[in-house]
Amino acid sequence: PKISKSAYVHPDAIIIGDVEIGEGVFIAPGAVLRGDNNKIVIGDYSNVQDNAVIHTEPEFETIIGRYVNIGHGAMIHAHIIEDYVAIGMNAVIDYRTIIRRGAIVGNGAVVPAFKEVPEDTIVVGIPAKPLRKVEGKDDPARKRIDGFLSRYRKFTTLYREKLQKIK
Repeated sequence: PKISKSAYVHPDAIIIGDVEIGEGVFIAPGAVLRGDNNKIVIGDYSNVQDNAVIHTEPEFETIIGRYVNIGHGAMIHAHIIEDYVAIGMNAVIDYRTIIRRGAIVGNGAVVPAFKEVPEDTIVVGIPAKPLRKVEGKDDPARKRIDGFLSRYRKFTTLYREKLQKIK
C-alpha cells in the first residue's frame, strides 16, 4: 500500500495489496480495502467509513475520486467513482459500475453490474433508480454530504492525536 502522510488509517482497518490512499483521506475501523486482484485508488479528502469493503476484479482497477463519502457498511466493486460522490450506508455498488461526479447513492441502494449513475443524480432502491437531480451546492442533500465530508476530514487529525487503545 501507498498511504499519504496526511491520511489516517485506523489500526482496525485492513489494507491489502495494491492500494493508494490520497491526501487527507480517513479510513475508519473495520474498513477493508482489498487490492489483491488489481489496484485501488482513493482520491484526496475522501472517507471510507466503518465496515465498508472496497474490492477489485482482475480486469479493472477501482478508482475512487476526490471528496467521496463512502458510508458505513457499503460494498464497492465499482470501476470508477468520480469526485464529490456519496455512497450511502449499506449500499452495494456492483461489478464494473461507473458513478459520475456529484451523484448520490442512497442508503441500502444496489447499483447493478455494468450500470452508470449519471452526474448529479440521486439514486435509491433495489435496483437503484433515479429519484431526482441534485440542484447545485445549495441542494439539501448536497449540503448534508458536504457536512459529512467536513467532519471526516477533521477526524484525520482528531484520531491521530487523540485515539487511545483501552487496556
